[in-house]
Amino acid sequence: MSHIGIVLTGAPWDSERWYTAYRIGKEALNADHQVTYFHYLDGIYTPIQDQTLTETSDTGMHSKMPHERFSELMDKGAEILICGICVEARGIAPDKMYPDEVTIGLLPDLADMIGATDRVISL
Repeated sequence: MSHIGIVLTGAPWDSERWYTAYRIGKEALNADHQVTYFHYLDGIYTPIQDQTLTETSDTGMHSKMPHERFSELMDKGAEILICGICVEARGIAPDKMYPDEVTIGLLPDLADMIGATDRVISL
């Protein structure tokens, strides 16, 4: 079993990076790997609860909102860290906008994740 770290820097609506990060994490967890995410820069928007986009399809990438997909991963054991500086800079109230399982961290936590994982993927 490996420990995979995934650094996500893109917002959920600017590209498909969030979906790629989700799919990699999902498959890694299904293969009994340990997965830790560090959401950085605009990647901090991905796990925000109660986001909606009414013009999405009910199939494919947007059949569920990003926070729903990442909640599934946390239910399967994925750890999610969010950059606290990025959250503060964007005026997000973490205690109201993120699931309780999300951990607010700092860059030393990213450094720790990189040191503790076998591989790191940056998206």
